[in-house]
Amino acid sequence: MTIKRVEGIRYGVEDMPECIEFLEHWGLEKLESGDTGAEFKTPENQTISLRLKTDPVLPPTNEDGPTAREITWGVDTKEALNQLGRELATDREVTDNGSEGLQTQDDSGNYFALRLADIKEDHQLEPQMNFHERITRTNERHWPDEKVRPLRIGHVVYSLPEEGNWEAAQFYMDRLNFLLSDRSTDGGTFMRCDGSNFHHSLFLFHRQGTHRYFNHVAFELNSFDQMMFGGTHMQAHGAVSVSGPGRHSLGSNWFWYFNNPCGGDIEYFADMDRLDENWEPGFWDESPPYARWLLGDDILKG
Repeated sequence: MTIKRVEGIRYGVEDMPECIEFLEHWGLEKLESGDTGAEFKTPENQTISLRLKTDPVLPPTNEDGPTAREITWGVDTKEALNQLGRELATDREVTDNGSEGLQTQDDSGNYFALRLADIKEDHQLEPQMNFHERITRTNERHWPDEKVRPLRIGHVVYSLPEEGNWEAAQFYMDRLNFLLSDRSTDGGTFMRCDGSNFHHSLFLFHRQGTHRYFNHVAFELNSFDQMMFGGTHMQAHGAVSVSGPGRHSLGSNWFWYFNNPCGGDIEYFADMDRLDENWEPGFWDESPPYARWLLGDDILKG
């Protein structure tokens, strides 16, 4: 049973035109849009769906404003999908909604779906960088493309109350075969899908959390230049930076976070740690520093 990645995310929003414009500036491909909904995708074919928050098709939420209402995880085979569905149905309701996948909720009440992964390959040009005597670019200027196109959704994050946080993480590890990457008692649990080598596909965060809410979604870019171009473009079009640019300790990735009118925050990231079966998870009572370096003083809220 292998879950490969975040396959999609569905939002319930308040201001549809604002959210559509925001995601277009973010660099996502718009497939369709209207007064009551819109569909976007990444180059690797993950879906970002917008619906008005009053749309009865959306799962319920305990949040008042716009937020992510459902995360979809992509499974590698039909057999694995059916097996996961049967196992989950032993203690919770699982609804088969055809192309939308098997829909249910985790032990914290967050709704999620499982469907077959439909991954499209997207070949990115490797940035040509010169470091000391490792020369990849000669007699050529390094003027990177300023047009930002996020490659993929890398991970999602929920904030949870501190009480019961480990049990919330165990659901994903015990029932969905997620792998533990790192954990701190005062911060949270980083996990990755069993079919992914990214440091984390899911982070359950409780550093300052007193209630449950959707924290953010993160989109991978292929370079530091792309992150800086993307972030400055978003600021020029009115987006509010809430943390970054910087480089995280856990995951080691560059990051830049913004408020997202669709709900929660949204992150550009690049250069994340990749893990295999030889990785030993780290455990801390007190989490390592939020960032190895950070421009500004804002730390993403927990």
